[in-house]
Amino acid sequence: MAKIRRATVEDAATIGRVHADSWRSTYKAIVPDYYLDSIDVEEWAERHRQALTDPGDREVSYVAEVQHEVVGWAAGGPNRDADPTLVGELYAIYLLADYQRQGIGLRLTVAVAEGLMEFGIRSMLVWVLTENWSARQFYEALGAGYVQERRITIGGASLSEVAYG
Repeated sequence: MAKIRRATVEDAATIGRVHADSWRSTYKAIVPDYYLDSIDVEEWAERHRQALTDPGDREVSYVAEVQHEVVGWAAGGPNRDADPTLVGELYAIYLLADYQRQGIGLRLTVAVAEGLMEFGIRSMLVWVLTENWSARQFYEALGAGYVQERRITIGGASLSEVAYG
């Protein structure tokens, strides 16, 4: 059984690894290979170290541990687009491939939602790459509904992402 807990600065290196490994497995055939191959785990770990050292106002971050190993990570905070109806945002949720479809993603999502509720944030959205069908099905199964779509650029490629709320 996975243990869900608040992330600490000491988790930054393993969060960076989980984040990078998840990108490589989840976004294969969606994000350009050269971009996925160029991910620098140490650089991503440093970004997580900085974020955990000095979190933004009303931001939360959680990890999932299995046998004392971090296998998943999720973070959220105020909606970065300042939406008046969907006040919060699930910024990211990533699990190592071997730990997906075991309920850990749901537990991380709930932890972020509960963490945001501590700040009075009672609604949230999440952006998902349009071609990431498993994530879209996950959010739809949770009862989230389509909100809007937009274009983003990753690794020089123009990609579509969908917001669920």
